[in-house]
Amino acid sequence: MNIANALNVALPELPERVIKRSVPKLDPRVIAKEHIEKGNPVVLAKLPGAETFIRLEPAQWTLLQLFDGERSYLEISEQVMARTGVYYSEDDVREFAGFIQANNDLFCRSPLERNIALQQRLRGQRLKRRGLKFGDFTDITVAEWPQANDYINRIYPHLRWAYTWWFTLLTLAVFAVMALMWVGRFGEIWRDSFEFYDFTTKSGSDLIEFWILFAAMGFFHESFHGLTCKHFGGDVEKMGFNLLYFAPSFFCDVTQVWIYGGKWARIATAIAGIWGDLILCFVGTTIWWATTRGMFVHDLAYKIMMVTGVGVSLLNLNPLIKLDGYYIFCELIGEPDFKERTSAYLSGWTRKHLFGMPAEIEYVPVRRRPLYLLYAILSAVYGYLLLTFVMGLTYNILHSYSPAWAFLPAALAGYWVFRKRIHSLGRFLKLLYLDKKERIGNWLKSWRIVAPGLAVLLLLFAPFWPDFQEGSFVLEPAQQASVHAAVSGKVAQVLVEEGQRVVAGQPLITLENLDVESDLARIRADLHVASARATQSQMHYGDFGTAERERVRLLQEDRSLSEKAAKLQLVSPINGVVVTPRLHDLTGSYLDEGAPVVELIDDSALRARIYIPEFAMHDVRVGTPLRLEVRSRFLPVSATLGSISPDWAPLDPALGQKEQLQGINPPRFYVADAWLERAADLRAGMTGMAKIRVGRRSLVSFGLRFARDLVARRVW
Repeated sequence: MNIANALNVALPELPERVIKRSVPKLDPRVIAKEHIEKGNPVVLAKLPGAETFIRLEPAQWTLLQLFDGERSYLEISEQVMARTGVYYSEDDVREFAGFIQANNDLFCRSPLERNIALQQRLRGQRLKRRGLKFGDFTDITVAEWPQANDYINRIYPHLRWAYTWWFTLLTLAVFAVMALMWVGRFGEIWRDSFEFYDFTTKSGSDLIEFWILFAAMGFFHESFHGLTCKHFGGDVEKMGFNLLYFAPSFFCDVTQVWIYGGKWARIATAIAGIWGDLILCFVGTTIWWATTRGMFVHDLAYKIMMVTGVGVSLLNLNPLIKLDGYYIFCELIGEPDFKERTSAYLSGWTRKHLFGMPAEIEYVPVRRRPLYLLYAILSAVYGYLLLTFVMGLTYNILHSYSPAWAFLPAALAGYWVFRKRIHSLGRFLKLLYLDKKERIGNWLKSWRIVAPGLAVLLLLFAPFWPDFQEGSFVLEPAQQASVHAAVSGKVAQVLVEEGQRVVAGQPLITLENLDVESDLARIRADLHVASARATQSQMHYGDFGTAERERVRLLQEDRSLSEKAAKLQLVSPINGVVVTPRLHDLTGSYLDEGAPVVELIDDSALRARIYIPEFAMHDVRVGTPLRLEVRSRFLPVSATLGSISPDWAPLDPALGQKEQLQGINPPRFYVADAWLERAADLRAGMTGMAKIRVGRRSLVSFGLRFARDLVARRVW
């Protein structure tokens, strides 16, 4: 038996006895400061090292200060009446002390009480670990540094200038300069800011690189929070490193700024991380802009831009989740703990008004009730979307390795992510059933059971639900052409550039070939002489036959060389757009015969090449409507299935198929085509997922089909 079990057996009720036997004493380490919230004075108090702080009315703070371990509850009641004019009975003082002891660490504890509290905490941790048989991967604390304040104290004197007015103006100026650097390629940077977090196409080394880079930037982000807290008089009580769904994350405890700082100090502390990210993003942008493509430092700077740039900043500023933007939002509207209060309000309102269950609802002014309900709903939806994204990300990564079995670990991950909410829903349904049991029993007489029964049967067997088959696709131009040099020669003039629209027959590039041009000039001169000789022979009855044969020979050579000279000017064979980059770099270079020079595409229409898995082919038909969900495009594109290949084909490399293990058979795909009208935001080479609507099914039909396919593929 260890010491914790010994204490549990010997002293099962000792904490209550200790609490009741002595008058508590306020810990002298407690820090506090008075603030104004919603026009009323409020005192915020906290014990350094504790997880939370408490809000007290000024009279309550005076009452708390009177607990010196010597005064009795009656003496404290009399003293607080004399100092504040607010009456607290002896029982009120006793109840107040019990509340503080149960919910905070503001009172001093004896060594015995600290041992008992430690024993209770260890017992709670063991029970928690016993309930989590497989571990909790959603939030794993790897390390904590209680001495983080020493680290902040060492670096703050060297960075104090960062909180001057002139540096603030300077950072705003460099942010403007950074925006100017982005102007020409903002669309590309904006798209890459989100594509960078698409883990389905990353290799193992890419994931390790991302993990290290994200962790490093997270450390700087939290350090900026800590420095700002120090600037406004607070201490950083601890920093730490944890894993959120195995993603690296740092945290920094800056709660003291809520004690010592005012509204704008808190906002500054909350926004400091984003501000620091943008400064690092400017440094990365400058290096990326100043270096050459292909250099290691150029690529690294661009990845730093992705980690610290606009995408991450917007995510951090989102007030719907408890990140920096949420705390800024709470300070601006003057509502602390806004998410918890709105969630509790929505829960109570739903129980009372929708389900008719007894519930306590916090009073909220009428003009604020729509804001409470709207925020609670949006916050809940956004939170569920993030959790669904985690489950979908797991499925997409595993689908690259095992398309047939990827659903199983994804379903387990989904259950683990939503398990608390599933259990909470189960408890609510149980309470709802117990609350409505008698009423439902009285209502559900024999004739009233028929309608719900029919509704359930209709829901299960009626083909209401649309059925989709999915396949990856890549967009291709309706027509493309490659212009080659039919004759060798030197590039004399480039008449087009990348992105220019051309028509069929339009000149693109002019070549020079001195041999061809001199031979053509010589032949034409000889032809002129031969033609004159043939005419003269005909007029004077000379040797006309020989002269005529020479003229005809030279005429044929002239035609051949003229055709060859005409090929020195390369023309467009189709109507389309030039896609070859940096064509003007060819000026003065020599091209061999047959060398590719210009690539053209006809983007008046686009063709989607859809790769449909073999197991889905029994439901797909030509003429079936479908939706193309293009990556980086919010709305899907509607189209119709045009044709299907008679034989299977390997997946296009542009779709990022990972290399399969030798023991895993890659799936077979059949290629289908769909034609799209040209749109401004669609480009050849874009990829995505096609959802082919093959009909409607009932829920029972879905289940039977899944069982049939599972047996056919894995059992039979």
